[in-house]
Amino acid sequence: MQRNTVSTKKALVFLFSYLKKHAGMVMCGMLLLVAVDLCQLVIPKIIQKTLDLLSESQFTQGIILANALKILGLAAAMVILRFFWRLCIVGPSRKIETQIRQDIFSHLMSLSFSYFNKTKTGDIMALCINDLNAIRMASGMGLIGLTDALFMGSMSIVFMLTTDVPLTLITILPMPLIVFIMLRFGGMIQSKFKDVQESFGTISSKSQEAFSGIRVIKGFVQEEQELKDFVKACDEYVDKNMGLVKLWGFFFPIISFLACISVSLLFYFGGLSVLHGSLSLGKFMSFSFYIGLLVWPMMAIGWVFNMLQRGIASSKRIMELLETRSDVHVSAIADIKPQKNGTIAGSIRFDRCTFRYEPDGRDIISNVSLHIKQGTSCGIMGKPGSGKTTLLSLLFHLFPIAENSIRIDEADINDIPLSALRSAIGYVPQDSFLFSDTIANNIAFGTMDENCMPQAIERVAKLAAIHDEILRFVNGYDTKIGERGITLSGGQKQRIAIARALLIAPRILVLDDALSSVDAATEQKILKSIISAAKGITSIIVAHRVSTVMHCDRIVVLDEGKIIEQGTHEQLAAAEGFYARLFHLQKLSEEKVVP
Repeated sequence: MQRNTVSTKKALVFLFSYLKKHAGMVMCGMLLLVAVDLCQLVIPKIIQKTLDLLSESQFTQGIILANALKILGLAAAMVILRFFWRLCIVGPSRKIETQIRQDIFSHLMSLSFSYFNKTKTGDIMALCINDLNAIRMASGMGLIGLTDALFMGSMSIVFMLTTDVPLTLITILPMPLIVFIMLRFGGMIQSKFKDVQESFGTISSKSQEAFSGIRVIKGFVQEEQELKDFVKACDEYVDKNMGLVKLWGFFFPIISFLACISVSLLFYFGGLSVLHGSLSLGKFMSFSFYIGLLVWPMMAIGWVFNMLQRGIASSKRIMELLETRSDVHVSAIADIKPQKNGTIAGSIRFDRCTFRYEPDGRDIISNVSLHIKQGTSCGIMGKPGSGKTTLLSLLFHLFPIAENSIRIDEADINDIPLSALRSAIGYVPQDSFLFSDTIANNIAFGTMDENCMPQAIERVAKLAAIHDEILRFVNGYDTKIGERGITLSGGQKQRIAIARALLIAPRILVLDDALSSVDAATEQKILKSIISAAKGITSIIVAHRVSTVMHCDRIVVLDEGKIIEQGTHEQLAAAEGFYARLFHLQKLSEEKVVP
């Protein structure tokens, strides 16, 4: 994941930008919280008055009852007010969590392909789970604790000062030490918590990779090794957590100890004042209650501070993601109209196109020039690693492209909105990714039409030669397939992916080795259907079998990112190049009779 320098101030601004959206509700909750605190602050005064009246003649049983009822009434009010302040503050914290999660997901959808090539899925999952939880706690319980600690603490001191100024000054002596410790430990807690979150991301990545590749793990009998690696990652996570626990374990007891010093100072100096007659018993008792109300904020402020530091650390991590920008840029032209009707027609031109994944890396595509006319078909062949899939990725504008190196209908691809470009291309990748949903919904995925007609789905399924096999399933098109289509064969997944690409009625159809998992007879059946259905559509077919591309209008052979041959099947078969050698080898293989 990209690392930026995000300051604490910027992280706090980020948090408050979401809190502002619920400012009314949060302010109402804080006022209710303050009202609860005021009820708590009034109770010691009632107790003080009651105790001081014990030695006076006007003290009666009615006074006891009246004061007891006052305390009971305040307690009842506190119960009701506590319910509503939780509703007003904790509720928005849940909404903030949801809004940030949606913003993260939306931003991830806008990032280019290169970001996901460099970032582990587990790191992203950690942001969406652990870090969001830390932000929710900081914007909910953290805000409650902070408000409570500041108001209750300051008001307790005010009430204590109205009771006995010298005793108040003595009992609050430990407070400057608490502030110093908070400032000293704040940065350390942020750093430790960030390490914990990153370690959690590693565990998430290990889990995701292990479950996604379970077939490979079992096939190579690597369950034990995977378990060892996972245990190692878990141990590292525990070590990171223990570092945080040790720091927090030292921090919180110190705060508690300093709070207890205040209580000790009260009992010693306050007790002496009562003995000398300078402080009444009622005032001493009310002072004891106030010091108790002050001790809680002093102890809670450590807990709150830790929670806020975690929230800030998580905000920084999320801001690092949200500040990451796509390296694929489209010009400011919003209404590009490659043709008069405003739609892409399908003419493609590569003009001295060169591409490398890293600035200092080798060229994956090198000086490729190729013109594919609208409505024609182009086959692309080459050895593994020759740059075939990368060339198609550039056509989708998945990576940054030099100006005018690729033109669609004579318009620079950098001037075409990504949504317009990609919605005009029906793409079937090498790895046919299917979602854990019904077959019908997988085929209809690219249409954005929830009510896509079953007849249209069946039509493209027939073109992809998968209709009959779908009907053999118990639930037909409503059959739910497993994650990544695990319940289907490779050939079935490829043909469903082909049907999905055909359903959007693309202007450009791209098959990236999409027929590799079907037999020769099924391949020819699918190709005939596609050729029949794709009249007027520009087709690009990447394949390793000559039989897949031999009927294309033009065939291009790539090697190390360069075009080394191009022409029709007849022209290339007659030449003494890579294509001719491959054609003859595959022809001999087909003609070979096994005794």
